[in-house]
Amino acid sequence: MRHDGTMRPMLATPSAQPGVPPSGGEWWHEVKWDGIRALAEVRNGSARLWNRNEVDVTVAYPELRLDGSLLGEDVLLDGEIVALEGGLPSFPRIASRMHVRDAARAARAARAAPVTYMVFDLLRLGGVELLEVPLADRRAILEGLDLSTVTGGDASPWQVPPTYDDGQALAAATRTQGLEGVVSKKTSSVYRPGARSTDWVKVPHRTELVAVIGGWVPETASPHRLGSVWVGHPSDEATFERTGTLYPIARVGSGLPHDQRDDLLSVLRQIERPTSPFDPLPVQPEVRRTTWVEPVICVQIRYLGVSPSGSLRQPVLRAIRPDVVPLDAATAPLLPLDTAD
Repeated sequence: MRHDGTMRPMLATPSAQPGVPPSGGEWWHEVKWDGIRALAEVRNGSARLWNRNEVDVTVAYPELRLDGSLLGEDVLLDGEIVALEGGLPSFPRIASRMHVRDAARAARAARAAPVTYMVFDLLRLGGVELLEVPLADRRAILEGLDLSTVTGGDASPWQVPPTYDDGQALAAATRTQGLEGVVSKKTSSVYRPGARSTDWVKVPHRTELVAVIGGWVPETASPHRLGSVWVGHPSDEATFERTGTLYPIARVGSGLPHDQRDDLLSVLRQIERPTSPFDPLPVQPEVRRTTWVEPVICVQIRYLGVSPSGSLRQPVLRAIRPDVVPLDAATAPLLPLDTAD
């Protein structure tokens, strides 16, 4: 823990059998939300939030401000910030807000894509640390706070989602509903800040989205072949037609067969531009070998979760989507492609 009280959240390990949660009475199971992991410290009637990298993100989510001190003093919570769309978490909606640090822009984003803080753990209450208290007891205290009531009732952006006894049933239900997956936790587990513990197990489902190509990187051994593409979403839909600015979400290097890569590269060469369409600019070393292009081509991406920085994990390019215009990428329906890979 840093001198300012900031700590890193406890992390889960992958399930021993991919796609299958652990079973037994010592486990309970929660929905794995597709959002931004964040700890929230409540003091003096206000909340300070920071992400997994211990970066303060309070200004990015003004709708999570608290009025009054009904939670008491010196409370520390763990949860996930999600942007719901049609009742389901939307990664494109939360991605546009991850790195906002300007209060005015954050306020506009809060109106356009409001977030909910799904609180699933209580680490401190009234200045008393609860890290060594078993999870089942921490959860009982958390539910006793009636968090949604003290932060605004049923419409509150602060919610405590339920837990479930049957992990396999929850895994099947979350897959059907298009949710990210399941997290299983031992009810006896203590909280280990920053540790990746086998007492918490994650069972993610792969998900897909449509994104816009903003640049391409050649193969290392064959500089005239397409190695990967940078993809993103419009940074600001209101100004995209004028500025053409993308928010970066991934560099995708696998998925298309060579013949389709060659066809895609021939098109990308025709729309090259001297400057990057991304804001912020990607920071990976491959940027030095990137050729930027006009953000006009959409592709369907399959991915497994989201990194702390907001980029897609293990992205795979599944299809070129000439039927989608860039402005509609974040909300475009997905093609029912074969999922055998």
